[in-house]
Parts: sequence; C-alpha cells; structure tokens
Amino acid sequence: MFFKKKEEAFFERMEEKLKNLEDGIAAGNRQSEELTEKIGRLQTTVQKHDMAMEDLLEEWEEKRSDEKVVKERFRELEQNESRLLALFETYQEQFWSLKRFADTKDQAWSDQIALMEQSLDRCRRLCGIDVIDRCGEMVDYDLHEVIQITETKDAEQDRRVADIYGCGYLYRGKVKKKARVAVYQMTGQET
Repeated sequence: MFFKKKEEAFFERMEEKLKNLEDGIAAGNRQSEELTEKIGRLQTTVQKHDMAMEDLLEEWEEKRSDEKVVKERFRELEQNESRLLALFETYQEQFWSLKRFADTKDQAWSDQIALMEQSLDRCRRLCGIDVIDRCGEMVDYDLHEVIQITETKDAEQDRRVADIYGCGYLYRGKVKKKARVAVYQMTGQET
C-alpha cells in the first residue's frame, strides 16, 4: 500500500507535469500562430513598401527624363533665338543702309521705305525688339557708342545725338547692340 500510494503520487505528479507540458505546448502553438500571423502582416507591409518604392523610382526616372527633354528643348530655343537675333541684326543693318541711301537719292524710294518701316515696327515690338535710331535724344552711354563729335554753338543740342551711323537695338529690355552715333558738343567742351 505504501508503494501503491507512492506510485499513485508519482503518477499524479507525472500527470500534472504532462498537463503542464501540454499547456506549455498549447501556449507555444498559440504564440507560434500569432508570430506567423504577425510575420505575414509584416511581409504584406514590406511588399507594399517595395511596390511604393518601385513606383517612386519609376516616377523619379520619368521626371529625370522629362527634365532632360526640357533642358534640351530650352537649349534649342536659346540657339534659335540667337540665330533669329543675328538675322535681325543683318536685316536691320541692310535696311538702315538702304534707308540712308534712299534719303539722299530718291524721295519716292524714301517714302516707300518709311511705309515698310512702319509696318515692320509693329512686328519688332511684338517680338520684344526696340530699335535705337533716333537723332536729337540725349546721349545715353548704355544705348549709344559715340564714334564722332560734332561741334555746335547751340546749348540745347549739347550732348544730343547728331547722327546715327548704325542703329542699335534692345531685346526684351536688354541692350543687344549699341547705336553708333555722332554727338553734338558745345564748342570748347569734351564729352
């Protein structure tokens, strides 16, 4: 009986240990399931972030490509603008020479050139071009390159443009070419 009680107590302890072990295994299984579920959610979150990063990288690459296209287009526009301004300068010099020649030779030609100039003036202004070509204005060294001094005794003419040998122009408010001019100077003064 003593052995029987000992044996029963031993089996009870073993059953208790077995129950504790089964409870521990069940708790471990629950924790394992929870961890598996959390890992699954983390994997889904990581995949979403990876996809978002890929989208951002693609968008960034497209923007870089667009920026290159815009820069190239801007460079082309600057080149075209420079070419057009060079063409305008050549045209303006030829037109100016023709006008000066016609003024001394034939009034009909001179009148026709004046009409052409009025017609072209509107187009120049629409393009942002202002011609520097007026006599009688005060000399402005930002606009005029003085290449000749013409003496005068008239105080009102002092430091005014006497003649224009080559007109200049402003493009969008900036001087691109100064007018080459003769300037009146009171006798005995320097410019």
